[in-house]
Amino acid sequence: MGIGWDFVDRHATKTLATWAAFGCSVVLAALLLYKMANRIEPWTFVVDVPQAPVRGDLEIQAQTITPPDEKDFVHGPSLIETPTGLLAFWYRAVYEGAANAELVSARFDGDHWSPTAVVTNSNTVTRDIGLTVKSLANPVPFRRSPNEIWLFFAASRLSGWATCEIVLIRSVDNGRTWSPAQRLYASPFLNMSHLTKSLPIRLSGDRIALPAYHEMNRKYPVMLVLDRNGRVIDKLRMGNGGTVGYQPAIVATGPTTAIAFVRRLNSFRPQRILMSHTVDAGRTWTPPTPIDLPNPGGPIAAIRYDDTRILLAFNDDPDHESNVKLAFSNLDGTSLRRIGTVAQKNDRLEGDAVAYPFLIESEPGQFDVVFSRPPPQHAINHVRVSSAWIEHNLKISAAQK
Repeated sequence: MGIGWDFVDRHATKTLATWAAFGCSVVLAALLLYKMANRIEPWTFVVDVPQAPVRGDLEIQAQTITPPDEKDFVHGPSLIETPTGLLAFWYRAVYEGAANAELVSARFDGDHWSPTAVVTNSNTVTRDIGLTVKSLANPVPFRRSPNEIWLFFAASRLSGWATCEIVLIRSVDNGRTWSPAQRLYASPFLNMSHLTKSLPIRLSGDRIALPAYHEMNRKYPVMLVLDRNGRVIDKLRMGNGGTVGYQPAIVATGPTTAIAFVRRLNSFRPQRILMSHTVDAGRTWTPPTPIDLPNPGGPIAAIRYDDTRILLAFNDDPDHESNVKLAFSNLDGTSLRRIGTVAQKNDRLEGDAVAYPFLIESEPGQFDVVFSRPPPQHAINHVRVSSAWIEHNLKISAAQK
């Protein structure tokens, strides 16, 4: 019995549709690569060197931001300064990666944290971008102008963080209200598997360098270059293609030089913080190599402290997120000095941890760290330290050494 013409027509139609889909994918990939090609105007880092006066109390100010009856999973906190104090962000869900996640915020007036407020949620982002979003994570704020804040975060479209893409919302009233979400196009492959964690830095030409990382199949750090409108115009894979770490924290040390502190992969040995350098404003990076500070597989926060030093917040333990400690690095990462501990897990509480530190200088000589305490704690904590505390503890640490 011969093959019917209906079968032939169906087969031909299916083949034609397959080739059409393939052709569209190729065209879209080519357009993305075309837009992100290195034909744009060269950029340099905008280097803001703070002058930290030795001022403030010798006591650490510590508070819990989340309400005492919090039962959900809360994680990935971040901070930004506002005209009236601090604004903190984190994500909240029934469990990590659960559907119907929320980004929430709270305000600090210098003495007390406000009740939490919902910034956005999975359903709202789904409606805004026209694609189903399962969960949200890792909000990262950026001061765009005196009243404008950009908030970058990761949105998971399927199960697992490897299906994330980066999304941006904006506020022109210092976080009181927010615009609809928009997607950052960082990959031709369904625009998936890019996430945020660390502070963006400014580039010349009113552009932004957004530290990010790729997670699907292989984890590695990347630097996204955004134009003044928030559109991705370039993507640089950090570390010469290395796949030993992710979640880079980038600190500019000069117009064309920067250092990145990189979270190690759990499988990487030794269990230390990794470091990468650039001398061409982020176009190429050295392979991440271990430095003499431990890393249990958690992220590192890093900011410029003064004209010769970088301030780090990290877990000073190779195996567990048991504490958050501050340390100094010189501008090329060859000299490292511990300062002191700002948070410690409760050894009497099984499973306690202090994770995901995020660090800013909120005023000259005033530094704020937020971090999460995963279940059983269900908490986001805040500590404030002064430059006087830092210099005092640095002297004690040097004397003990």
